[in-house]
Amino acid sequence: MSKFRKKPVVIEAVCWNGFTLGLTNKPVDLDPSNVTDMSCKLEKPEWMPPVSHVVTGKTEARINLGEVWRDGDNLWIGTLEGTMIAKPGDWIIHGVKGELYPCKPDTFEATYELVA
Repeated sequence: MSKFRKKPVVIEAVCWNGFTLGLTNKPVDLDPSNVTDMSCKLEKPEWMPPVSHVVTGKTEARINLGEVWRDGDNLWIGTLEGTMIAKPGDWIIHGVKGELYPCKPDTFEATYELVA
């Protein structure tokens, strides 16, 4: 069987902490001093779109590619593979083609390293 190595690619990412500043138009609803993982910063990167809808619970609505909805502390993100959910602590990756998708912290740590 052939083996393959993933090509080195530099991506941008932000850790979703449930209250990242600037992501919604409403004031911060959680106390930022409760953040224990300092890799989860509080700023919103320029490439991250604002939340376009706020929902409660399950919905059958289709989320368009690149759109971000909020459900409590969770973000619903329209990805190339369909709707994916980012929970606090998950990383949101800005891919090489401008796409967004969430990534669990353990997978992110195993796959990516900080570029100086």
